[in-house]
Amino acid sequence: MTSAPPTTLTFDRTVPRAIAHRRAVGEVFVTDSAALGEDEFLLAWQIPRAHSLWGDRTVPFHDPFAIAEAARQACFVVVHRHLGIPLDLPFSLQRFSFRVVSGLAPLRDGQRAPLQGLLRYRTVREPRGGDLGSMTLDGELSVDGTPVMTIGGDVVFLPRGDYDTLRAFQRARKPLADIAPWTPAAAVPPELVGRRDARNIVVGEQTAQGRCPLVIDRSHPSYFDHDYDHVPGPFIVEGFRQAGLLAAVRAGLLPSPVAAFTALTTTFADFGEFEAPLEYSAEPTAGPDGRVEVRLGLHQFGAELAEGRIELTPYP
Repeated sequence: MTSAPPTTLTFDRTVPRAIAHRRAVGEVFVTDSAALGEDEFLLAWQIPRAHSLWGDRTVPFHDPFAIAEAARQACFVVVHRHLGIPLDLPFSLQRFSFRVVSGLAPLRDGQRAPLQGLLRYRTVREPRGGDLGSMTLDGELSVDGTPVMTIGGDVVFLPRGDYDTLRAFQRARKPLADIAPWTPAAAVPPELVGRRDARNIVVGEQTAQGRCPLVIDRSHPSYFDHDYDHVPGPFIVEGFRQAGLLAAVRAGLLPSPVAAFTALTTTFADFGEFEAPLEYSAEPTAGPDGRVEVRLGLHQFGAELAEGRIELTPYP
């Protein structure tokens, strides 16, 4: 399904919340879209300045991860609006990556207007039995014509019955019935990860084994905008960021946890379950120009469910 692109995309209103996989209109960051061809799409996005999560910062710069969240939503818009994939078809994000490409200056908050720009996505689709089986997306986000971020991801589509069978099989292989009673960890103070609002903190203090527990509040209005049957990917990635900041500061590689999240590569091997503790491992190393690179893993039942490699950059 394609449509002729309009002359100009608009920022007047959001796309319908359902096609961005959000329940609340205030959580939708994509405003318009157009197909430029069978495999190329252009989308408009806008980041609000007063958002309770993405505006929770202590420096006059927009959060790069907020822009990546807009790109994640844009993937869903492409899938549903332009490729005709039904809203109720399950799919799983297998790989997600982004990188800030023009420094942090274009992301400075001028304190007068929201950050907005365009995203150009290119797709490669693989069929399965006559239906769409998987898709790779690669894109570039720009602000006022300046490229600010590259983005990429791999998505696998599953019929509802296959997804339900997969989840039942995965859960049956895990010792969910044998979990010993456990007390969820308390979140670290927000200033330790460069935030102000304690509700936005998703990691606890380092354990004796050197890992950070994931702290889950399923009533959070943004992380858990709608119901999930597993721990959602964006929430896991925010944990990568916060666990990485703690590890980098503790190792003396960052002078402060107030640092930009400028790159990510992550792959997901399994779903995280809510019934049992999850923990992050983190291995920070010094990178060029004061940046820090951190290799992270999310662990449950003795297995690594997700791997992330992130870059943290001190603000100018």
